[in-house]
Amino acid sequence: MKNSNWIRKNWLLVAGISFTGIHLGTYFIQRAAKQSVKSQPEGKQKSLNNELK
Repeated sequence: MKNSNWIRKNWLLVAGISFTGIHLGTYFIQRAAKQSVKSQPEGKQKSLNNELK
């Protein structure tokens, strides 16, 4: 029962850490995705760009 009491008292801290963690996680996922696109062969990347237009 003590854990739930601590979370109730510090809900703002828990929410802030969760918010920060989620945004850092999505930032690193996007960064990894961009790196994988850059590392693709040039010809394949051009064909992907033409399909998007």
